Amino acid sequence: MSSITYSERIKIETFCELGLSNIQMGVRLNRSPSTISYELSRCQPYQAELAQTDAEYKSLVLVGIVRQFY
Repeated sequence: MSSITYSERIKIETFCELGLSNIQMGVRLNRSPSTISYELSRCQPYQAELAQTDAEYKSLVLVGIVRQFY
């Protein structure tokens, strides 16, 4: 499945505020509980905007690392 989108991150933030479990969030977003767990580990307390920034930064770092080898 594809990367988590910003709109999904906003939903995860809302679900956290509502007290949903990783399993409940996963079911609602059609994602595995482990994906939700990984996403929640990006920042505590979870904030969609910070998580999006973290994901974008890590993506850019990865692209830079890959480019060094090609």
